[in-house]
Amino acid sequence: MTNNILRLWKSMESDDPFDPFFRAAPVMMHSIDVKGLLLNVSQFWADKLGYEPIEMIGRKSTDFLTKQSQRQAAEITLPEFFRTGQTTNVEYDFIRKDGKILPVLMSAIAQYNEDGEFVRSLAVMFDNTETKRAVADLLKQQRLDAIGELVGGVAHDFNNLLAVIQGNLEFLQMDPDDPERWDFIENALNAARRGGSLTQQLLSFGRKARLTPDLIDLNETVANIDRMVRRLLPTTIQLETVSGGGLWQAKIDPALLETAILNLLNNARDSMPEGGRITIETHNTRIDEDYIEHREESIQPGRYVMLAISDTGCGMDETSLSRAFEPFFTTKPVGKGSGMGLAMVFGFMRQSNGTIRVYSEVGVGTTFKMYFPAISTDLEKRNQRHINLEMSGLGQIVLLAEDEDQVRRVMAKQLPRNNYRVVQCATGDMAFRKMKEGLVPDLIVTDIVMPGSLQGPELVTKARTLLPDLPALYVSGYPTEAAIHGNGMRPTDEHLIKPVGEAQLLKVITKIMKDR
Repeated sequence: MTNNILRLWKSMESDDPFDPFFRAAPVMMHSIDVKGLLLNVSQFWADKLGYEPIEMIGRKSTDFLTKQSQRQAAEITLPEFFRTGQTTNVEYDFIRKDGKILPVLMSAIAQYNEDGEFVRSLAVMFDNTETKRAVADLLKQQRLDAIGELVGGVAHDFNNLLAVIQGNLEFLQMDPDDPERWDFIENALNAARRGGSLTQQLLSFGRKARLTPDLIDLNETVANIDRMVRRLLPTTIQLETVSGGGLWQAKIDPALLETAILNLLNNARDSMPEGGRITIETHNTRIDEDYIEHREESIQPGRYVMLAISDTGCGMDETSLSRAFEPFFTTKPVGKGSGMGLAMVFGFMRQSNGTIRVYSEVGVGTTFKMYFPAISTDLEKRNQRHINLEMSGLGQIVLLAEDEDQVRRVMAKQLPRNNYRVVQCATGDMAFRKMKEGLVPDLIVTDIVMPGSLQGPELVTKARTLLPDLPALYVSGYPTEAAIHGNGMRPTDEHLIKPVGEAQLLKVITKIMKDR
C-alpha cells in the first residue's frame, strides 16, 4: 500500500495543481485518502515536525498525533469530516520527531471526483503555540484575581466576626454584672463558631480540610437529611427522594458530606421563591476513561456512587454557570450569601477523590451531581472498632505544649473539668525537659509550630525515646498533617484543627486513650 501511494505521489509531481504549494509555499499542509493515509505533505509542514515528506507519506496522519488527539480524531473529527466534507479550526497536538509537542489548529475540505467519490482531503494547519500560551497566561491571571477576591472576602467576613466578638467582650469588661451578660457571651460564642465554620469552608475549598472519612451508605444519609430538612422547607416546595437499589458504599467524611448537601439544598430552596420541587437521587455508576478525558477530570476511572440534587428553580445563565464554584461569587442579594457554599462543596469533592458536575438551564432548573469513589467491600466496616466515648478521664496526666497563652489556658481549664491532670508548657523544649526531670504523662497534646528547637513532631519523637508507647494529639491552626507524617506520626495519633471545642477535644482524647 505504501509503495503504491509513493508511486502515486511521484506521478502527481507534474499533474497535481497543488504540487507547487506543497513543495514551496510556507504553509503547513497535507492531504489524506479515504483510509486516512497521507498522500502529500508540504515541505514546510514536514520541516515543522522535523521530518522529510517522504518519511510521512504513506503513513496515517494520526500516527503523528498524541494519544488524546488520536482519540479525538478517531471518535469525533474524522467521522464528521468524511460525513460533511469539511472541518474548521480543530485543535490537535502533533508530536515532532524530537518528541516535543506542537499544538495546531486544523481546517480541511474534501475533494471529490466527477462521480462524487472522495479523492482526498486538503488540510491546512496553523501553529497554535502562542495562542495556547496566551490562554494559559490569562487563566493564571484569572486564578490570581480569584485569590484576590478570596482574600478580600475572607478579610471582610472575619472583620465582621471579630467586631461582634470584641464588642460583646467589651460590654462584659465594662460591666460584668450586666443583666444581658449571657447574651453577650452567647453572641461572642456564635461569632467564634461562625469563624471556625468559615475556616473549614476555606480549607475545603483549598482541599486542605482535615477529613475523618467513614464508610457511608448514601441512602441512609439522604434519609436522615430528608427527615431534618422536610420540616424546614416552606410548604410551597416539595421534597422527593429516589434511593438507588443495591447502592455501593463510599468512604466519606460524614460531617462535611452533610454540610455539602445542606449547602446545595439551601441554594435549591433560594432558587424557588415561588415554590417548586427538589429531588435527591442516588445510584451506582461507572466512570470510564473517555468520560474523564472529554471532561478534563482528574479522577480515576472505576465505580462511583452518585448523589444528585435537582430543583425546578430559576436556573443559571452561562456566565453564572461558568463561575458557580468560584469563591465569593454569588447571585444572591448582599447579605444573603457569602459565595463560599459551592466553593466548599467543590473543594470537598476533590479532596474526597470524587468530582461534581452541574447542569442548569434558565427557567428550567439546576442539577448538581456528586460522584464518590465506591468501596468494593464492607469488610472494612465489619472490622471497624466501636468505641464507647465516655467524656471523662481517670486522673490521667496530659502534657500540654502550646505557645499561645490564651489557647493553652482554655485547654488547661477544659481538661481538668473532665478528670484529666494537665501539665502546661509554652514550648516543646520545656515539655521535653519536664519529661527528662521525671514526668510520665499518659498523653502529649502539642501544637505543631512553636518557638524553640523542638517543634511538635520533633517533641513527640524525642518524648518517645523515653516513653515508646506515648500517644500524641497534634492541635494546629493549619492542616499540616503531611509534615507530621514525614516525622513519624503513628496511625493511632490524631490531629485537630483550631478552633477546637471542648466536646470535640474530649471525644478525640477519649478515643486515643481507649486505643492504647
